[in-house]
Amino acid sequence: MIKFFRKIRQKLLTENKFSKYLLYAIGEIVLVVIGILIALQINNWNEQKKIKQNAKEALIALKNDLVQDTILISNRLPEVNYQYEINESFRERVASPKAKVDTLLRIAQKEFNPTWNNPIVYNTNAYTSLVQTGLIEKLSDSLKEKIKTFYNTKSNFNEIIKNVTVDYSNKVSNYVDSYTFGATPLHDQGPLIDSLVWSKVEMAHLAASFQGLSNFKRILFKLVNEEMQYSQKNSKKLIHDIEQFLNKQ
Repeated sequence: MIKFFRKIRQKLLTENKFSKYLLYAIGEIVLVVIGILIALQINNWNEQKKIKQNAKEALIALKNDLVQDTILISNRLPEVNYQYEINESFRERVASPKAKVDTLLRIAQKEFNPTWNNPIVYNTNAYTSLVQTGLIEKLSDSLKEKIKTFYNTKSNFNEIIKNVTVDYSNKVSNYVDSYTFGATPLHDQGPLIDSLVWSKVEMAHLAASFQGLSNFKRILFKLVNEEMQYSQKNSKKLIHDIEQFLNKQ
C-alpha cells in the first residue's frame, strides 16, 4: 500500500502536476489522521472494555465478601445477644431489693467475666481495592452511593466501638489489678490466689468497679448488636443491588 502511494506521488511530481500533487498530499494526510483517530478510538474502546470487566470482577469479589460477612453475623449474633442477657442478669441480681453482699461477691468472684473480644473481623479487601483502584467511580451513581454509604456507616460504627472498647479495656486493667474472676481457659488463678484476693475485699470499691464494668459492657453489647443488625440487613440489600447491576452488564 505504501509503495502504491509512493508511485502516485512520483508520477505527479514527474509530470509537474503540482496542484494535483498538493491535493493528493492533503488527502494522504487526511487519511493518516483518520487512521490515527480510528486506532485511538479502538484503543479507547478496548480500554473501556477492560475497565468494565475489572469493575465487574471487583463487584463480584465485593458481593462474595458481603455474603461471607452475613454468614459470620448469623453465626455470631446469637452469642452476642446471649452474653448481653447474661450481663443484664448480673445487673438485675445486684440491683434487686433482696440482693446482699454475698450476691455481689458470688457474681464477681465466680460468674462475672470482664474480658471482651470484638465478635467479628469483616472482609473489606474487595471494598478497599474498589476504592483504591478508582473502579468504584466507574459504577452507576446509585450503586456507588449505596456502597459508599454502607461502608462509611460501618466505619462510623466501628470507630465508636473501638473508642468504647479502649475505655473498657482500661477499666478491665484496673479491675484485674484488684480482683480475680470466674475461671476461664486463660484465667485459671487457682484456689490459693483466689482465696487471698477475696479474703479482705473493700466492698464499696468492688461494687463501684463491678457497676462500671457491667455498664460499659452493656454499652458495648448494644453498639455491637446495632452494628451487626445494620450490617446484616444492609449487606443483603447491597448484594441484591450488585446482582441487579451485574445482570444488566
